[in-house]
Amino acid sequence: MQQPAFSLSLMKFLVAAVQFIYPRLYDFWESKRTAYFLSVALVATFGSTVVLALVNASGLVALPGLLGHIKLLSAVEVTFTLLLFFEMTSLVFVIPASIANAIGKQIEILSLVLLRSSFKEFSHYNFQLPMQGQLESVLKMVSDGVGALLVFLLLSVYYGVQRHRAVTPEADREAFVRLKQFVALLVLVALVVTAVYDGYEVLLIGQWVHSVDRFFQLLIFADVLLLLVAFRYTLHYPDIFRYSAFVLVTVFIRFSLLAPVYYNAMMSLFSVVFAIAVVYFHNLFNNGRQDYIAQKQNGQKTPPELPVS
Repeated sequence: MQQPAFSLSLMKFLVAAVQFIYPRLYDFWESKRTAYFLSVALVATFGSTVVLALVNASGLVALPGLLGHIKLLSAVEVTFTLLLFFEMTSLVFVIPASIANAIGKQIEILSLVLLRSSFKEFSHYNFQLPMQGQLESVLKMVSDGVGALLVFLLLSVYYGVQRHRAVTPEADREAFVRLKQFVALLVLVALVVTAVYDGYEVLLIGQWVHSVDRFFQLLIFADVLLLLVAFRYTLHYPDIFRYSAFVLVTVFIRFSLLAPVYYNAMMSLFSVVFAIAVVYFHNLFNNGRQDYIAQKQNGQKTPPELPVS
């Protein structure tokens, strides 16, 4: 009898902790004051990177380690990396509100990753050499840039086809949201730990380390956990299918981050098209089911099924 009592006490403690921590973190992150400081941090990062690059170009001072390898065009890549971290943090706070919107946020991050890849190639471009000898680098920039633009275009279609509806009964909705908030807090802790570890690797090996691919690998497990949690509140087939398909979207995005140039843009576009198809056909299924229920309630007869040949 003591073990169930302990489990109940632990659950009450976790619920109380989530209720206390999550709203405060959400209000802090979404506040205008935080947005101002994030903007200042981005500008300061860009400015300090440019200054370090100019110092390296002048040759007056030999900066140690990684600082000595910063070039002028690297300022954009470094700033975009910090912007991606901010966007990944924002994604954490979208998860409890809507899984579909969280997938949309993942696609937004994917478009920024493609843009950053394009700027990364640009940082390696040497304006002192003829373009013919660097044509491959230019083509990589074009591929990632066009891919990011098309992902951005398809993202508007994805948000346009969404039809938000309650998945869980009203009596269970608050508990379901609390569980999603708990998962979001776990993802946030893992993101911070990953960022600290990346910073340690930067100091250790002297090279930039990007944690976006690790973050999406973490999101796969978070999506699976949310899927399992959803089973507790709904067994409605189209909703379970949608949750499962959204996990697959995250897997596809993860593959696009690992794919080589050119293939990464194509895989990114496929991921977004797949997400659009999931939302569209989920809405189509629900609309057809609702029409069928309405016909049954109105006492209308459904047309007879054709014989199977």
